[in-house]
Amino acid sequence: MFADLAARAWPEGSWRACGEGRCFDVRLAGGRVLLLKPGNYMNNSGPAVRSLADFYKVPASAIIAVYDDMSLPLGGLRVRRDGSAGGHNGMLSIVSAMGTSEIARIRIGIGPRPPEMPGRNFVLGRFSPDEEARLVPALERGFQALTTALEKGVDEAMNRFNA
Repeated sequence: MFADLAARAWPEGSWRACGEGRCFDVRLAGGRVLLLKPGNYMNNSGPAVRSLADFYKVPASAIIAVYDDMSLPLGGLRVRRDGSAGGHNGMLSIVSAMGTSEIARIRIGIGPRPPEMPGRNFVLGRFSPDEEARLVPALERGFQALTTALEKGVDEAMNRFNA
């Protein structure tokens, strides 16, 4: 959902197949931005990120992972410069594949998970119309955080969006 929102905001870019997924390729302010939708399961997204990073010679410090997080309340947003995967298997896969935890990330809250529901079922489930209506502004704020990080740095995005 996030990548599709970003692609709509950057109409000068285009989607194409790339390595182990699909990439949206756009030039912004003299630089190139690639959005990756890994073609494999989220929990195994690291190899797709690594493949793309190797092909384009992108250092881990230039990667910003954007992902859902059931430990944040629905609509919550958290920007970090680096750190542990925090129990998120997709981020753990990226950290493992890249060989470093120094990867910026934007976490968008989808929680809390009902206690009786397994985490897998929760993250793979559909949002209710009410939940989706509450999620859309968070996706838009996440996109603003991404553009801030790209234009002014991750620290500025953290200062602005972690309040």
